[in-house]
Amino acid sequence: MQHHHYILSLCQSLAKSGKTPSVALIKSQASHPLPLPDILAVLQKWRKDPNIVHTNAAPVAPNVLSAEQRLTRLESRVEKMEKLLQQVLTELKQPPYSG
Repeated sequence: MQHHHYILSLCQSLAKSGKTPSVALIKSQASHPLPLPDILAVLQKWRKDPNIVHTNAAPVAPNVLSAEQRLTRLESRVEKMEKLLQQVLTELKQPPYSG
């Protein structure tokens, strides 16, 4: 259940604002579509213990990069593209090869 933590935080946020979490409220507050079975499972757990804390954080897959890692990769790619563009522009300014 990959949405567990997010749904739990929605339940807690709704409760703090004085609302009783429900499937409809969770769906309306979610920033993206959530699977109904996940909502029901988390809501059931939350109703048993409204003070439940999410401790089972799913391990991050090795291919999931942090924002900083993604930015570093993008900067590197832009730098490479700029170098390639400069090479192409330099070659276009030279007369064609007459071998």
